[in-house]
Amino acid sequence: MKKINISFSSEKEKENFVLECEKNFHKRLRDVSEKVVGSGADIILLSGPTCSGKTTLANKIIRDFGKINKRVIVISLDDFFLDRFDMRKVDENKRIDYDSIDALDFACLSKCIADIKAKGEFSVPKYDFLTQSRVSYTNYTFTENTVIMLEGIQAVYPEITSLFSENDHIGIFANVENDVEINGVFFCRDDIRLSRRIVRDKKFRGATADFSLYLWEGVRENEDKCIYPNKNICTVQMDSFLEYELFVLKDYIIDILKDVEVGSKYYTKARELTEKFSRIDSISYDYTPKNSLYTEFLGKK
Repeated sequence: MKKINISFSSEKEKENFVLECEKNFHKRLRDVSEKVVGSGADIILLSGPTCSGKTTLANKIIRDFGKINKRVIVISLDDFFLDRFDMRKVDENKRIDYDSIDALDFACLSKCIADIKAKGEFSVPKYDFLTQSRVSYTNYTFTENTVIMLEGIQAVYPEITSLFSENDHIGIFANVENDVEINGVFFCRDDIRLSRRIVRDKKFRGATADFSLYLWEGVRENEDKCIYPNKNICTVQMDSFLEYELFVLKDYIIDILKDVEVGSKYYTKARELTEKFSRIDSISYDYTPKNSLYTEFLGKK
């Protein structure tokens, strides 16, 4: 467990704390990216549970490949989702399965990967989350300066990794690796990602806290079943936790959770999180740099 014991006597101290945390985080990013770029692999499988910082890691790797004149084509597994009406329902409330291998058009994905491995032309679908359907395709050509990054939670699923030989790819796994205690207030690693997700879903998808908490049940079930048992196939792993992040999340998460009503199934969880966040200090998002991981969850500044 990571323990953070800190108090702030001024806004400047808060800003300096944020910048020091960012400096340490970007060193971790740099170390991971150097391993990937130095591996010589031209196919990268990037995975991790929801809200684990995959996008920030992907962008760092893309920039570093650019320095050696390599073009990275990022293929999101989300774009291989089946249309909404073809998706499997997972419970009596007709919750749609977005997490298992059954959520993907596996035939389309298999053909795309086969074409990539043949190093010729390949087509990647585009999924629209508003209409919850496939809307188009983009055609690419594999050249000698091309690197493919296949990104998504399913990238460590055996059904996906079986499409690759042991030596033609490198696997990366991002996650919040540790529980955290801040000045005596305990946050488990799952609640850190849950808090990220509640804020992100509200910011980018207009989702209520109730809806995010509803989806979280299925998300966690699938992580324990399909993601964590397979994470060790990834030779490169990175902890995406930033020591300042819960201080920055505080005001956002408390504001969103206040709309969870007493009669809600998720009221107890909302109150638990609210009580914990209310016991720590808050730090302004303004102190974070423009290239912070937190643009994934709070948007660009």
